[in-house]
Amino acid sequence: MDRRSWPWKKKSSDKVAAERAVTASDSAGASLASGGSQGDQDKYKKPNFVQISVESYSHLTGLEDQVKTYEDQVSNLEDEVKELNEKLSEARSDMTTKENLVKQHAKVAEEAVSGWEKAEAEALALKNHLESCDTFKAYC
Repeated sequence: MDRRSWPWKKKSSDKVAAERAVTASDSAGASLASGGSQGDQDKYKKPNFVQISVESYSHLTGLEDQVKTYEDQVSNLEDEVKELNEKLSEARSDMTTKENLVKQHAKVAEEAVSGWEKAEAEALALKNHLESCDTFKAYC
């Protein structure tokens, strides 16, 4: 059986060799660029553009338009969320105000009932006192 390491794991010696190769090619390219003519330098320059097919370009343009449409939709939805949050805040404020008003009305109603019961009890007491005065005219 062969005892090789896993193929995706590089040995440290392989890494060092790869780094040396890259360094050597960089130094060779630099010496060619410094020692060569303008024509040689143009060969080693990387282009600043990429050529793509018309279909790919039209597809990418369509995707850009789709992205812009989605961005507009997101912006509109964010504005709508802000408006709804403001409405919700206003509704909560109104609800709190109305709850406080209901509590105040309930308190006034309780006080009114209490005063009415107290007045009724006082009227009953006065009526009883008046009846007792009629019965015993000497004490009134």
